[in-house]
Amino acid sequence: MPITQEETRALEATINEKLAVHKTAFKMSVHFSIDRLNDPRNNPPITIAELESIFDRLIDQHIMAILVLNDKDTFNIRCQQSDINIPCGVQKVTAPQNSTITQKNIVITIMRKRNFFAKDAIEFQV
Repeated sequence: MPITQEETRALEATINEKLAVHKTAFKMSVHFSIDRLNDPRNNPPITIAELESIFDRLIDQHIMAILVLNDKDTFNIRCQQSDINIPCGVQKVTAPQNSTITQKNIVITIMRKRNFFAKDAIEFQV
């Protein structure tokens, strides 16, 4: 069953609620949520439970490393269990000192591919 836009928005909100204390957020791109998430080449289809697990493990294991990345850095999230790869980009936000967000991590795309070659020098394995 395909993942709906409503489920994607709810996932993004849940992730960002967990990240609020770090003043960072993940933003799912249109390419991620519309073009690639439910692509038939992702075999078996990607599930919302897999995504929740991947982002929970990413936050638990790698959040401090993500926070020190520079503006325009790119990184790949590689799930060792599901072969799901999620390339992302960092966008530092210049905002007032009391701002709730200082870093956005743009989720660019997603694919389930065992031998995925990430062009990103930085990779977080979960």
